[in-house]
Amino acid sequence: MKRPAKKFALGALAVITIWILFEHLLGFNTTRHDIGQYTRMFPMFFFLAMIFVAIYYRRRGLGNTLRFAEGFKTGIVMTLIFCAGFTTVIILYQQFLNPEYFSTLHEFCKNKFAAEGLAPEEIDKKLSQLERWQGSSAISYLLLFVFSSIWGIIVSAIASLILMRKPKSA
Repeated sequence: MKRPAKKFALGALAVITIWILFEHLLGFNTTRHDIGQYTRMFPMFFFLAMIFVAIYYRRRGLGNTLRFAEGFKTGIVMTLIFCAGFTTVIILYQQFLNPEYFSTLHEFCKNKFAAEGLAPEEIDKKLSQLERWQGSSAISYLLLFVFSSIWGIIVSAIASLILMRKPKSA
Protein backbone atom coordinates (compact mmCIF):
# COMPACT_ATOMS: atom_id res chain seq x y z
CA MET A 1 0.00 0.00 0.00
CA LYS A 2 1.43 3.34 -1.03
CA ARG A 3 1.40 6.07 1.60
CA PRO A 4 -0.32 4.18 4.43
CA ALA A 5 0.31 7.09 6.82
CA LYS A 6 -1.73 9.51 4.76
CA LYS A 7 -4.49 7.00 3.95
CA PHE A 8 -4.92 5.81 7.51
CA ALA A 9 -4.73 9.33 8.95
CA LEU A 10 -7.45 10.58 6.60
CA GLY A 11 -9.50 7.43 7.16
CA ALA A 12 -9.22 7.81 10.93
CA LEU A 13 -10.25 11.47 10.59
CA ALA A 14 -13.32 10.46 8.62
CA VAL A 15 -14.29 7.87 11.25
CA ILE A 16 -13.82 10.23 14.20
CA THR A 17 -15.68 13.04 12.44
CA ILE A 18 -18.63 10.71 11.98
CA TRP A 19 -18.24 9.61 15.63
CA ILE A 20 -18.30 13.21 16.87
CA LEU A 21 -21.43 13.92 14.82
CA PHE A 22 -23.01 10.73 16.19
CA GLU A 23 -22.17 11.83 19.75
CA HIS A 24 -23.69 15.21 19.04
CA LEU A 25 -26.90 13.74 17.68
CA LEU A 26 -27.22 11.54 20.79
CA GLY A 27 -26.58 14.55 23.03
CA PHE A 28 -23.33 13.23 24.54
CA ASN A 29 -21.71 16.65 24.08
CA THR A 30 -24.77 18.74 24.84
CA THR A 31 -27.13 17.32 27.46
CA ARG A 32 -25.61 13.92 28.30
CA HIS A 33 -22.09 14.74 29.46
CA ASP A 34 -22.44 11.88 31.94
CA ILE A 35 -22.09 9.53 28.95
CA GLY A 36 -19.98 11.88 26.82
CA GLN A 37 -17.21 11.99 29.41
CA TYR A 38 -16.48 8.38 28.38
CA THR A 39 -17.37 8.41 24.68
CA ARG A 40 -15.09 11.39 24.02
CA MET A 41 -12.11 9.10 24.60
CA PHE A 42 -12.87 6.95 21.53
CA PRO A 43 -11.22 9.22 18.90
CA MET A 44 -7.82 9.11 20.62
CA PHE A 45 -7.89 5.36 21.25
CA PHE A 46 -8.97 4.78 17.65
CA PHE A 47 -6.20 7.02 16.32
CA LEU A 48 -3.54 5.29 18.44
CA ALA A 49 -4.71 1.87 17.24
CA MET A 50 -4.62 3.07 13.63
CA ILE A 51 -0.93 3.96 14.03
CA PHE A 52 -0.23 0.26 14.56
CA VAL A 53 -2.31 -0.63 11.50
CA ALA A 54 -0.58 1.97 9.29
CA ILE A 55 2.89 0.79 10.35
CA TYR A 56 1.85 -2.82 9.77
CA TYR A 57 0.70 -1.95 6.25
CA ARG A 58 3.95 -0.10 5.67
CA ARG A 59 5.80 -3.28 6.64
CA ARG A 60 3.65 -5.34 4.25
CA GLY A 61 4.42 -2.85 1.46
CA LEU A 62 8.13 -3.32 2.08
CA GLY A 63 8.03 -7.10 1.62
CA ASN A 64 7.33 -7.90 5.28
CA THR A 65 10.48 -6.12 6.45
CA LEU A 66 10.60 -2.92 8.45
CA ARG A 67 13.40 -0.92 9.92
CA PHE A 68 12.58 1.15 12.98
CA ALA A 69 13.14 4.44 11.11
CA GLU A 70 10.70 3.47 8.34
CA GLY A 71 7.97 2.56 10.79
CA PHE A 72 8.62 5.58 12.96
CA LYS A 73 8.49 7.91 9.95
CA THR A 74 5.13 6.41 8.95
CA GLY A 75 3.82 6.96 12.48
CA ILE A 76 5.11 10.54 12.64
CA VAL A 77 3.55 11.48 9.29
CA MET A 78 0.26 9.89 10.31
CA THR A 79 0.38 11.67 13.67
CA LEU A 80 0.97 15.11 12.17
CA ILE A 81 -1.76 14.72 9.54
CA PHE A 82 -4.27 13.28 12.00
CA CYS A 83 -3.57 15.74 14.84
CA ALA A 84 -3.81 18.76 12.53
CA GLY A 85 -7.07 17.44 11.10
CA PHE A 86 -8.47 16.41 14.48
CA THR A 87 -7.73 19.81 15.99
CA THR A 88 -9.45 21.45 13.00
CA VAL A 89 -12.50 19.19 13.42
CA ILE A 90 -12.71 20.08 17.12
CA ILE A 91 -12.37 23.81 16.38
CA LEU A 92 -15.14 23.64 13.77
CA TYR A 93 -17.33 21.56 16.08
CA GLN A 94 -16.94 23.87 19.07
CA GLN A 95 -17.17 27.11 17.12
CA PHE A 96 -20.00 26.34 14.72
CA LEU A 97 -21.91 23.13 15.46
CA ASN A 98 -21.92 23.22 19.25
CA PRO A 99 -20.83 26.66 20.53
CA GLU A 100 -22.40 25.86 23.93
CA TYR A 101 -20.17 22.80 24.37
CA PHE A 102 -17.84 24.30 26.92
CA SER A 103 -20.55 26.03 28.96
CA THR A 104 -22.58 22.81 29.25
CA LEU A 105 -19.45 20.80 30.06
CA HIS A 106 -18.42 23.40 32.64
CA GLU A 107 -21.81 23.19 34.34
CA PHE A 108 -21.77 19.38 34.29
CA CYS A 109 -18.30 19.24 35.85
CA LYS A 110 -19.14 21.89 38.43
CA ASN A 111 -22.17 19.85 39.57
CA LYS A 112 -20.17 16.62 39.49
CA PHE A 113 -17.37 18.08 41.63
CA ALA A 114 -19.88 19.52 44.11
CA ALA A 115 -21.63 16.12 44.35
CA GLU A 116 -18.24 14.54 45.11
CA GLY A 117 -17.98 16.87 48.09
CA LEU A 118 -14.97 18.87 46.91
CA ALA A 119 -14.20 22.14 48.63
CA PRO A 120 -15.03 25.31 46.63
CA GLU A 121 -11.30 26.06 46.17
CA GLU A 122 -10.72 22.58 44.71
CA ILE A 123 -13.72 22.96 42.42
CA ASP A 124 -12.40 26.31 41.16
CA LYS A 125 -8.96 24.77 40.55
CA LYS A 126 -10.43 21.84 38.60
CA LEU A 127 -12.69 24.13 36.58
CA SER A 128 -9.69 26.31 35.75
CA GLN A 129 -7.86 23.22 34.46
CA LEU A 130 -10.95 22.24 32.50
CA GLU A 131 -11.01 25.64 30.83
CA ARG A 132 -7.35 25.35 29.87
CA TRP A 133 -7.87 21.89 28.32
CA GLN A 134 -11.41 22.00 26.98
CA GLY A 135 -12.12 25.70 26.53
CA SER A 136 -12.52 27.31 23.15
CA SER A 137 -9.29 29.27 23.31
CA ALA A 138 -6.32 29.12 20.98
CA ILE A 139 -4.23 27.73 23.85
CA SER A 140 -6.63 24.84 24.47
CA TYR A 141 -6.54 23.95 20.76
CA LEU A 142 -2.76 24.20 20.71
CA LEU A 143 -2.58 21.93 23.76
CA LEU A 144 -4.90 19.45 22.04
CA PHE A 145 -2.59 19.34 19.02
CA VAL A 146 0.62 19.13 21.06
CA PHE A 147 -0.45 16.44 23.50
CA SER A 148 -2.19 14.37 20.82
CA SER A 149 1.01 14.56 18.81
CA ILE A 150 3.14 13.52 21.78
CA TRP A 151 0.96 10.45 22.32
CA GLY A 152 1.11 9.69 18.61
CA ILE A 153 4.91 9.92 18.61
CA ILE A 154 5.19 7.64 21.65
CA VAL A 155 2.85 5.05 20.13
CA SER A 156 4.67 5.33 16.79
CA ALA A 157 7.94 4.43 18.50
CA ILE A 158 6.35 1.51 20.36
CA ALA A 159 4.58 0.22 17.24
CA SER A 160 7.77 0.52 15.19
CA LEU A 161 9.70 -1.48 17.78
CA ILE A 162 7.02 -4.17 17.96
CA LEU A 163 6.52 -4.46 14.18
CA MET A 164 10.19 -4.16 13.21
CA ARG A 165 11.46 -7.01 11.01
CA LYS A 166 14.94 -7.29 9.59
CA PRO A 167 15.39 -8.38 5.97
CA LYS A 168 16.17 -12.08 5.63
CA SER A 169 19.77 -12.82 4.73
CA ALA A 170 20.36 -14.75 1.51
